Amino acid sequence: DRRLARELSMFFTGKLYSREVISQKQRELCAVASLTALHRPSELHAHIHAALNVGATRQEIAEVIFQQVTYGGMPVVQTALEVYGRVLAERGEPFPAEDGSA
Repeated sequence: DRRLARELSMFFTGKLYSREVISQKQRELCAVASLTALHRPSELHAHIHAALNVGATRQEIAEVIFQQVTYGGMPVVQTALEVYGRVLAERGEPFPAEDGSA
């Protein structure tokens, strides 16, 4: 149903994402956390790009992914880190060092 698809799209992009209770950066970091724990690598790929585009640092994204080990386990974190590595390679950016230097 094309009408339903359009309505759903408008809900997410026109209504839900336009709310200003949290910043776009916070919203994308929430998406990265959720998609990591839910093991949704394709969607995660897009939201990692989006998080970087709205100002999330490489260290913040890595930490959000690491924190999901409690909720999704090590396998989902490993997959998310692989996706994150691909995103950074696409952007020509290095993986962040633990000390935050790169």
